[in-house]
Amino acid sequence: MLKPTPAAEIYRRLLRALRPHRAIFLSSLLGMVALAATEWILPALLRYLVDEEFGNTARQYSLLIPVALVALFLARGVMSYVANVGLSWVAHRVVMDLRGAMFRNLIALPTRFFDQKSAGQVLSKFTFDVTQVAQAATHCLTVLVKDSVVITALLGYMVFINWRLALFLVVLAPPIGWVINRVSARMRDMSKRLQSSMGDINVVMEETLGGHRDIKIFGGQEYETSRFDRAIKAARQFQMKVIGTNAAMEPVIQALIALGVGLMMVLALREATHGEMTRGDFISFVAATALLLAPIKRLTSMNEYLQRGLAAAESIFALIDEPPEANSGNRQLSKVRGTLEFRQVSAAYGEKPVLNDIDFRIEAGESVALVGPSGSGKTTLVNLIPRFYEPSRGTVSLDDIPLNDCELRGLRRQIAYVGQQVVLFNDTIFNNIAYGSLRNEPRDHVLAAAEAAFVTEFVAALPEGFNTLIGDNGVRLSGGQRQRLAIARAILKNAPILILDEATSALDAESERRIQQALGVLRKGRTCLIIAHRLSTIEGVDRVVVLEDGRIIEHGRHEELLQERGLYAKLYALQRAAPDDVVPVSASANASGSC
Repeated sequence: MLKPTPAAEIYRRLLRALRPHRAIFLSSLLGMVALAATEWILPALLRYLVDEEFGNTARQYSLLIPVALVALFLARGVMSYVANVGLSWVAHRVVMDLRGAMFRNLIALPTRFFDQKSAGQVLSKFTFDVTQVAQAATHCLTVLVKDSVVITALLGYMVFINWRLALFLVVLAPPIGWVINRVSARMRDMSKRLQSSMGDINVVMEETLGGHRDIKIFGGQEYETSRFDRAIKAARQFQMKVIGTNAAMEPVIQALIALGVGLMMVLALREATHGEMTRGDFISFVAATALLLAPIKRLTSMNEYLQRGLAAAESIFALIDEPPEANSGNRQLSKVRGTLEFRQVSAAYGEKPVLNDIDFRIEAGESVALVGPSGSGKTTLVNLIPRFYEPSRGTVSLDDIPLNDCELRGLRRQIAYVGQQVVLFNDTIFNNIAYGSLRNEPRDHVLAAAEAAFVTEFVAALPEGFNTLIGDNGVRLSGGQRQRLAIARAILKNAPILILDEATSALDAESERRIQQALGVLRKGRTCLIIAHRLSTIEGVDRVVVLEDGRIIEHGRHEELLQERGLYAKLYALQRAAPDDVVPVSASANASGSC
């Protein structure tokens, strides 16, 4: 288990994040210091008025005092504006920088990270955690800098008036510091639990928004409501524990301060009675003491915001520090033939083996279908080619070059992929086809790919044509239309290796027939791996590889495997006897939870 990051290191990292904005940051700090440094002037003016002007005939220069007060408060207003706006600008720029750093690392993380983390917990770092850092940065820095200078200036003025009385407030610092230190660890722990509970709320919300149809069909409203109630209840409880801990600390500290102030007032009255303090000294001292109470209270209450900010910053830095996927290879791939070879390859998810001793070769331009029950390892096998996962043993090579020696971007440029779970973006139809590195493709190439995938047919009926926004993950399109877009994207990429994972599963019979024609043209001259449970769609491939429990148990042409009367022949016979859209029981009976 990782040890928590020391608070000092988190402070240093946050300060390093301020470096690009240090000019504005320092300007805001100077504004706060200048503002705080004028706090003693008001009690000093009171002292002068009482001792020198009170009861005397008005003199000409005494009228300057109101003017000086107005000028003072105008200057303080300007300094306050510079300090507050400047600090808020810096804080929100740092939040923007942290979000950017998290996102840049997030999209570089290995696939296993996304398998292990819920989307809601990750999103919580971008929404809730960064706001805690922003609040801590603005509130804590303002209080820490401005109020510390205010307290220092007022104490200095009080020492100037009567050092013996001011000493009573100075000696309160050690016990107050001890109380704050004792409470800080508990508040940080509660803040971390609060962040986790906010992530749980995001998880339930995300799943509910994505699965609202299933929730309604299967009557899951009460269950999801109870999950959400538990999540928000836990968040409220941790929130109240943070507030309660801070609220319990404040009275203790204020009691210590009240004790010191009370004793100080008694002694001040005593010294005033014996003539050791003038009336002006006494009133000025009392005014300075009153002005001290508010900044001391803000300093003591700052701990709540500080610990929340530190816990949130630790969570943010944990994502930023998450190691990206390994890209140790330096072999640049420009043009490849597409020969793939698996040599004694094994793979596992954690401790659970998924592939065992996979050993076969796919020649350039060959079409190979991967067949087998759910959980046999088909999807895991094809995921090794773009290096979404790494084999635990053995070697996968492309044109006799081990994939580990290939630079990742160059390797993935050689691969086009169409999956059963189509991923589209909330953008136009055109931009979903010409996505990412394909954005620079000529428009006529994009339209040709759309024509080949039969996208043009349904686009012609849309008012905005290819400029139509398709909504979140293509929610405004049918399943078949979404799959055609994904196929058009693969056609446009024109990569030498093509992976089709149930690429026609969401199409009706007529659309599937036409897409199969387009895929037949697309497969020519390319190395193609096809995962399909409808075996009638792969009869024209060059070879069929049958997997079961992570091992290859059969391979050969379609006709050869039928004659062998093994698992492939059994699955084929069951599907011929069942409707095309029904998955045979035997094809999923021994599912082990992985693909």
